[in-house]
Amino acid sequence: MYICVCNALSEGTVRTLAREGLSFEEIQAVTGCSNCCGSCRELAESVVAECRGIPVISNTLPALQMT
Repeated sequence: MYICVCNALSEGTVRTLAREGLSFEEIQAVTGCSNCCGSCRELAESVVAECRGIPVISNTLPALQMT
């Protein structure tokens, strides 16, 4: 699956680079990920965090309402 369509960057490539210890910013510098339209940034960051064992909290999830 492509994460960054603008730069033809696959999820596998992002995972490989993240497992090698690169941060999202380093992957962005090497691959150009999210330098064009930016729509891939959140997914790319979450894949990097997952591979590096960093918990991810998404801002896009709806808030739970307590009743």
